[in-house]
Amino acid sequence: MSRAFAGEVERLRLNLAGHQLTVVLERRGPAAAPLWLLLPALSTVSSRSEWLAFVEAVGDQRQLVSFDWLGFGESDRPPMDYDASLQRFVLQGVLDHLASHHSQPVTVVAAGHSASLALSLAAECSNQWQGLIAVAPTWRGPLPTMTGWSPQSFGWLRQLLAAPLIGPALYWLNTSRPVLQVMLRRHVWMNPALLTQARIFEQQSIARQPGARYASAAFVSGGLDAATHGRWWRQQATLLKCPLHVVLRWSGFSGQAPSLTSEAGHCP
Repeated sequence: MSRAFAGEVERLRLNLAGHQLTVVLERRGPAAAPLWLLLPALSTVSSRSEWLAFVEAVGDQRQLVSFDWLGFGESDRPPMDYDASLQRFVLQGVLDHLASHHSQPVTVVAAGHSASLALSLAAECSNQWQGLIAVAPTWRGPLPTMTGWSPQSFGWLRQLLAAPLIGPALYWLNTSRPVLQVMLRRHVWMNPALLTQARIFEQQSIARQPGARYASAAFVSGGLDAATHGRWWRQQATLLKCPLHVVLRWSGFSGQAPSLTSEAGHCP
């Protein structure tokens, strides 16, 4: 196991219907500092390593914990049906693990699609959270967003990529450097200058881990969508028992990229 941000790495074993699944966690910072759980954005290149710059900027001001979602990064990547309920089970397991070792409430910092997974646990878990910070949150996978079709319409795609021979071949093409470069520039990296050839190679290595195609296909086709419609976010937010912060960042016509942080208030 590698250290994505020079922290302590551990394996968390979760029992799902009699099957042992291993999720890789990493923590860094003083044990007495406020605890923040960093959820990586879900994507073909999802990895806890995407938090590196943030972790280095925060330094020892917080105790920071992150992990690789099941099917991504260094966590187990078994050939199975990946959906939002499975990743919600993983997040619940990580939260329970942290609660068993820390008496202090945790601040959940969720990027991209992981924000929806965190918000889906609002009713069950948010009374134990110091707050939820949603960074550039999304609620719908790429293909449903592009087409307007439901995730159920892409079941054939998930089956195709799961098939032997043709599945690995198609996934290999989809994670070629030219395709990855276009995808990363358009949807992942805001500053193109950071997307060097070395970085693209690093991202390709993450995407091409053995078994990575199953969870990746589920994400792209909307199989990991926790939300069922656009109003779902507002409905879930009313169930929160902690403050909600939403962080948005975009590029305007002027070429500038302002950052906004808004607090939705203390939820009942």
